[in-house]
Amino acid sequence: MTISIVFTVFLFISIAFNKRIVALVIFFVTVLFGLFLLLYAFAKISGFDALDIQIKGLMIIGEGLILLVITSVFISVQEAKKKTL
Repeated sequence: MTISIVFTVFLFISIAFNKRIVALVIFFVTVLFGLFLLLYAFAKISGFDALDIQIKGLMIIGEGLILLVITSVFISVQEAKKKTL
């Protein structure tokens, strides 16, 4: 879970410095990390540990999708400001 929090911090830092591509890459890496955890738990781990890791993987995927929404809103606001100028 710490890694996903670090990804979120990096996303907000990249938004603060107006780095759109970096923000989108961070979203993509976050979702890939969640998918890796989910698929790894299905393939290699059994029992309640697998369930715990699967839930964490789904939470990280959800966090990545929320980061996508935040990034897309940020980009659309920037584009609207450019059009008004």
